[in-house]
Amino acid sequence: MDKNKKVQIIVLAGLVLTVIALFLTLYKASFLGQNVSDSIFSAYSKQGKTGYIMLFLASPILASVFVVLKKRIPVIIFGLLQCGLWALLTSTFKDQFKGIKVTFSYGAGFYVGLLGAVIILLGGIIAIATGAFKEPK
Repeated sequence: MDKNKKVQIIVLAGLVLTVIALFLTLYKASFLGQNVSDSIFSAYSKQGKTGYIMLFLASPILASVFVVLKKRIPVIIFGLLQCGLWALLTSTFKDQFKGIKVTFSYGAGFYVGLLGAVIILLGGIIAIATGAFKEPK
């Protein structure tokens, strides 16, 4: 398999992991005697904000489109945006429960989504490092 196909498979694997992460448990919290856990998909669906789900899919989809179009730099940019989105999600949860006696932990969805974002970023870095998608001279 040539390096171009390898990079494309890596980035598309990151997209698949991100889609799976939307349906897995994002966090688990217990406070005031109640246990709460939710996924990104179900949390935003319950609130009627299904458009926010596309926010988590926009960067991986665009990175996948650019890798199919054989563009390296946009893949890195969208990989970084996706990593930043997961980092922002981390800080949001920590700030939301600040000052309240809460036992909080991230679920599998958080880690799978973060892994998907890192894999997309690595796909872009590997594309540059190996010279993938370059026209031979």
